Amino acid sequence: MRPEFTLHDLLFNSVERDPSKVAIVDGTSEHTYEDMMRESGALAAALQDAGVRKGDRVGILMEKSWEAIVAMMAASRAGAAFVNINPMLKAQQVGYIAGDSDIRVMVGDSPKLGELEPKTVERAFYKGEKPETQGIYGEITDLAEVLSGGGEPEETGVSEVDLATILYTSGSTGMPKGVSTSHRNFVAGSQIVSTYLENTSEDRILSALPLNFDAGLNQFTTSLRVGATLALLRSRLPGDLLKGLRRHEITGVAGVPPLWALLLRGSKSIQEQPLEHLRYISNTGGRIPQSNLDELRRLLEPNGTKIVLMYGLTEAFRSTYLPPEEIGRGTECIGKAIPDTQIMVINKEGEECAPGEVGELVHRGPTVAMGYWGKPEATAKAYRPNPLAPPELLDVERVVYSGDQVRRDEEGFLYFVGREDAMIKSQGYRMSPEEIENLLISSGRVHEACAFGVPNPDVGHDVVAVVSLKGDADGSDPVQEIRQYAVNNAPPYMVPREILIQDELPKTASGKIDRKGISNAYADR
Repeated sequence: MRPEFTLHDLLFNSVERDPSKVAIVDGTSEHTYEDMMRESGALAAALQDAGVRKGDRVGILMEKSWEAIVAMMAASRAGAAFVNINPMLKAQQVGYIAGDSDIRVMVGDSPKLGELEPKTVERAFYKGEKPETQGIYGEITDLAEVLSGGGEPEETGVSEVDLATILYTSGSTGMPKGVSTSHRNFVAGSQIVSTYLENTSEDRILSALPLNFDAGLNQFTTSLRVGATLALLRSRLPGDLLKGLRRHEITGVAGVPPLWALLLRGSKSIQEQPLEHLRYISNTGGRIPQSNLDELRRLLEPNGTKIVLMYGLTEAFRSTYLPPEEIGRGTECIGKAIPDTQIMVINKEGEECAPGEVGELVHRGPTVAMGYWGKPEATAKAYRPNPLAPPELLDVERVVYSGDQVRRDEEGFLYFVGREDAMIKSQGYRMSPEEIENLLISSGRVHEACAFGVPNPDVGHDVVAVVSLKGDADGSDPVQEIRQYAVNNAPPYMVPREILIQDELPKTASGKIDRKGISNAYADR
């Protein structure tokens, strides 16, 4: 076994352990770790022949698929960094990412490549029929022919400190920011997460999140590190989620809160046919409403499924987790630091907060990313010297300031309060949107909720909520019922001034509720 320094070291070790082990299930097709080694080597060699060199960026514009997995590994083995581009993006957004990260070569689905704006990239490898496009101004190659043709890449000398990927996340200017992530970040993240989730080669993990989302990508790297099987799920329909869990006898799945809301739509089916093989579910990307968490516990825990609540940010992968035995502390609790990581709570004076005092979560450890691609000012703002380090060590390492407000109790457990820039301030009180959303969902009428503040010079903010209703809810005036529940169960300043109903709340590319889009749509009415 070789030391684990790079993403492709994880692959080499899994092949050495069991080359015939199924690595990826894509629909009805199964692919082994030996297949991954062979086909990624062929594509890596082709990328090098196309001019890709160490440190270059390779774009991947594909639906989640076996070929997308192979493309990531091929870029790594060719010495390049891959950039997973959300296939739901429009041509202008894809063009921005390609230009921002200087992508010269792209691997993509033919329909998406066919939509590219003129001269987006120089070279491309396409899956499917050859696309008619002006977006590629150089050679275009059939991916299937490359993967079946064989070949081995030249050694590139990539090390753990080199760039492995750029993860694009929403930016405050409306254009996404790229988070530069090293091989060390990848390897450390997979080692840490697989340790506390107790993953082994016997696991069958469901890939339910997009690969362009850090948590979705982490499902792949964790599975890769332990030699497990990863089953790819593209559909977001409740029935297909349950079918995937059962068909593949999934032992572990990670999701964001809206995914669990989808799963709960099949609660009757789960009661009738329990998911006995499901060893754990893990949540990230926001708090699960308490009523949903209670229902998940009722459905899953009697059959031995553990529920692991996690907190993280793209700039540092995972930061904290709450062990299943502590889940009774409530959804506000995000647990303690993941292994090999220090989590600090820092006040505005740069000092560590006392227990119970609210401050900013600051993350120190091996998963802290390299910074924002091409944005030194934004990097300097978020990635700073360790505030608790002695003066002589201030320039030794960088920690990441999350922008999230938290507090720590006397036992060392952390509790999420909210993002400083998302906090609602009304009538002299500060509230997180999640507090209000939890309140509305607990009424029993609301399926999903998004709360935000609208500036009001008299009170600071008016509270507005956009909700979708539960499918089995009845009654003549749901808004009045929800409002009355809030009045009866919360102080006046938490009761929304306006409650709007939509059939379904819009989601971001990572499956989270699109808070910014919803509040902007409200402002533009």
